Amino acid sequence: MKDQKNAVSKIRSFNRFYTQLTGLLSRSILNSSFSLTEARVLLEISRMDRCTANELGARLSVDRSYMSRILKRFERDGLIVREKSERDNRIHYISLTEQGNKAMRELNRASDSRISEMIRNLNLEELQAVLDSMSVIRKEFSETVCPAEIRRFRDSDLDYVLSRHKSLYVEEYGLSSLFAGYVEQIIPGFFLHCDRQRESMWIAEIGGRPVGSIAIADAGKDTAQLRFFLLEPFARGMGLGGKLIDGALEFCRKTGYRHVYLETISDLKTAGGIYQSRGFISTATRENPEWGNDVVEERWDLDLS
Repeated sequence: MKDQKNAVSKIRSFNRFYTQLTGLLSRSILNSSFSLTEARVLLEISRMDRCTANELGARLSVDRSYMSRILKRFERDGLIVREKSERDNRIHYISLTEQGNKAMRELNRASDSRISEMIRNLNLEELQAVLDSMSVIRKEFSETVCPAEIRRFRDSDLDYVLSRHKSLYVEEYGLSSLFAGYVEQIIPGFFLHCDRQRESMWIAEIGGRPVGSIAIADAGKDTAQLRFFLLEPFARGMGLGGKLIDGALEFCRKTGYRHVYLETISDLKTAGGIYQSRGFISTATRENPEWGNDVVEERWDLDLS
């Protein structure tokens, strides 16, 4: 009991210190024309590529009326544009204009400069110790603070899955616009034609916010294809990717599939490690210059029988 009280005291002390630290980091934002909440909204729009007002409010825990005022200001200042969905006239997608991207770059530069100033006196060993400690804290307390959940997909998940596959892989791995066009075709097709008895998709959420996806598609002859595996950068390192894959493989076994395969790119090293740990074997590779320079596609296979 005494040890626990001591731990609580130290955690509270750290919280006070960290609150002061984040206050220093926020000064770079407060020196701009944006409030802290406005800066978070602008950042989220830039991350999501295309989003709706409801998605932004849910992700950032901002009430609808306040979010509406922020977006009206952004629209008035030429930072965002709204585009009506081709599938549902009631839905309007929000994206940054060039002026909005410029404002976001300025905020990022200011924040990066502040952080660089904070760590400039650390040597490589000290810096790595800080990063390792941050990873430990994040891993140990993520489930407590923001429990992760994995659920079956809904039709309303289409916009998240499509927009993040289009933007995340382009941002992280430099894939071309041809890849974006490819997912524009196959993801809506999966939602439209999904056989719910033999196919499914799962969405990972943290605090009600979608952070990843995975799907199983029927490839014929008792073979399933694992598709649309994605995990947001901030949600990695928590074991969530492994849980998504394990759930998908369990579905395959219960459905009666005898073989599973997937197609990916060689740059996804962490995902490759997860596949290998579940028994997948890399069976084929090929270069695909249409998707970008030095892009190598891989096929992985797993027998379930």
